[in-house]
Amino acid sequence: MEKLAELILIPSPAMGHISITVLIMKLPDYIDAVSGPFVDSVIDSSSSERLRFFELPPLDPTPEWSSKTRGHFVNRLVQTQKSQIREFLISQRGGVKLVGFVVDMLCTPLMDVADEFGIPSYVFFTSPAAFLGLMLHFQFLEDECNEDVKNCDGSTTLLSFPSYAYPVPPNILPMVLVDRDPWLGRFIDFARGYRKAKGIIINTFAELEIYALDAYNNNNISRSAQRPLPSIYPIGPILNQSKSQSESEEAEITNWLDEQPPNSVVLLCFGSQGSLPTDQVKQIAIALDNIGCRFLWSLRSPPQSNNAQFPGEYTSYSEILPEGFLNRTEKKGKVVGWVPQLKVLSHEAIGGFVSHCGWNSILESLWYGVPIATWPLHSEQQVNAFQLVKEIGVAVEITLDYCERNKDQPIVTAEAIENGISKLMETNSAVKHEAKMMKEKSRASVTKGGSSYLAFSKLINELLKNAAV
Repeated sequence: MEKLAELILIPSPAMGHISITVLIMKLPDYIDAVSGPFVDSVIDSSSSERLRFFELPPLDPTPEWSSKTRGHFVNRLVQTQKSQIREFLISQRGGVKLVGFVVDMLCTPLMDVADEFGIPSYVFFTSPAAFLGLMLHFQFLEDECNEDVKNCDGSTTLLSFPSYAYPVPPNILPMVLVDRDPWLGRFIDFARGYRKAKGIIINTFAELEIYALDAYNNNNISRSAQRPLPSIYPIGPILNQSKSQSESEEAEITNWLDEQPPNSVVLLCFGSQGSLPTDQVKQIAIALDNIGCRFLWSLRSPPQSNNAQFPGEYTSYSEILPEGFLNRTEKKGKVVGWVPQLKVLSHEAIGGFVSHCGWNSILESLWYGVPIATWPLHSEQQVNAFQLVKEIGVAVEITLDYCERNKDQPIVTAEAIENGISKLMETNSAVKHEAKMMKEKSRASVTKGGSSYLAFSKLINELLKNAAV
C-alpha cells in the first residue's frame, strides 16, 4: 500500500495526497491568557481528516525566560522543544512519507531537527516580503561584509534597501534589527535559517508587494556566495477566520455596529500584543472627543508583572480615561477590550482602521477594503507602516516611528491623532480608493488562476515531488 505523504507544520506559539500534522507549542497562561484558548478553538473547529494536531508536552520555564521580552520567552520555548519534536518524528517512521517540515519564521532553529531526518524544510513567513528582504540584507551585511548593522540606526540620511521602493528613514528601522541584543541573540539566526530553507512561503500576494517580490525574483536581494536564495511562494492573504472566543462579546459589538451608518465608524485596535501607557491613552481620548466621529476602541491594559507578559483587560475604563469621557461619547462611541477584528472589519459601518500595522491586521483590513491610519508599536511594524503610506498608498500617517520599547518615546499628541483620523475618514479620499482597489486584487489573487492560487499550486507540486523521492 502506498504511504500517505505528510507535511509537518510548526507555528509560532504566539497567534488530497497530502495530510498535515500541526505540532502545537503553548505559552503559559500567566504569559498570555489569549493564545491558548484561541489554539483550542482552532483545533475544535477543524473537521478535516487530513489535518491533525499534536500538542507538544509543556515545559517548566525558568525565571530567565521572562527576564527580557516576549520574543525572548518564545525563543527559549522553541529552543527547548527540539528533543520533543525529535521524539515525535521518530514515532512517525515507517507510517508516512514526510515531504516537508514547515516552521514559522521565528522557529527556524527547529530546522536542525528536520535536517537530522533528511526532511526538506520550508519557512512560513508571516510578515511582508519587503521585511524578508530587509532581514536577508542585514544578515548579508553582518556575515559577508563584516558590517555592524547598528550603524544604520545612526545614519543621518535616508537609506536604500533592495526590497523597498523608496529610501527608508533610519529612525523607523525595526529595533529587532538594530538593537544588538535581539539581532545577535535571535534574528540574525532566523535570517540564516531562511537561506537554508528549500522554500519560503509568504503570507502576501503579488499585487500587494510588487516591488519587493520583483526584487527577490530578479536576484536584486543580497545573495550569499555560499548558497542561492530559496524559492518563494506568495500564497496570501491567509486570514484568521476561526470562531470567536466569546460569542456574547461578539454579539454585543456586532449589535452596536448594526446601529451605525455605513462607513461612519473608525476602529482603533493595536493587536493581541498591543497596549499603550496611560498618558498616551488620554491623548487618544482627547482626540476622539474633539473630532466627534463614531468609534470602536479596543483598549487593553499593559502587562503588569514581567517583561514577557502579554497585555490584559481593564476592570474599569473610567479609571484610565479622562473624567466624563465615557458619558460624553456614549452615543457615538464604544470602548471594549478584546474584539473579533476580522468580523468587525467586515462590517459595513467600519470606515477606517487605526492600526499597529501588524501584517495579519493589514491583510484583514485590505481584504475588506478598509483604509488604515498607522500607529506601529514593535517588531517590524514601523517599516510596514512606511510601506503602506509611501509605497502602497492605502494608509495615512499618524506616526511611523512609535516604538513601545523606546524608553524616550515621545507621546503622540491629540492634535496629530485628530489630523490622522480626520484624513482617514474623509469621503472619497485617495487612500479609500486605493484600499477598495486592493480589496479586489486581494480576492482575485486566491481565485482560480490568481497569483496566489498559482503560487500555492506550485508549492503543492513541489511537495509531491518530495514525496516521489
